[in-house]
Amino acid sequence: MEFVWWILIAVLFLLGFAGLLIPVLPDAPLLFLGFVIYHFLIDPDSLSMSFWIGALAVTAIVIITDYIAGGIAARSYGGSRWSIPAAIVGALVGIPIGPLGIILGPLVAVMIVEFIRQRDWKEALRAGFGTLVGFLGGVFVKGVLMAGLLVWFFVLVV
Repeated sequence: MEFVWWILIAVLFLLGFAGLLIPVLPDAPLLFLGFVIYHFLIDPDSLSMSFWIGALAVTAIVIITDYIAGGIAARSYGGSRWSIPAAIVGALVGIPIGPLGIILGPLVAVMIVEFIRQRDWKEALRAGFGTLVGFLGGVFVKGVLMAGLLVWFFVLVV
């Protein structure tokens, strides 16, 4: 039965990293759920208290980064408060197109919203670019944090 739990944990880890690019998947919470399943269904003694504190902290930081990175970048590039929801919708619409759609969807959606708000094309492009920079920067930071947490996990359990 342990093999089945490891398969489930691996799927959760993969979905967690897929969540870096697919906005509908909760990235770090899926990773954390994999740790919880390991702890309760495979080995309750391998993961130390410091690991759990670190895992909770990283999960919280990753969730907060989702909201802050895009918002800060969009605002610093002149985006309105509607830039963030537009970027999320753009990423969701871009999912069927693939990775390029997920990257370009937010850019196009923010530009459309800024055009609707009566901004000229330069301001709209700048806000869209800022959202893209925030999205990619957030993905990078979250990916590094999650990879570090995963390495820590495997150091403890192997």
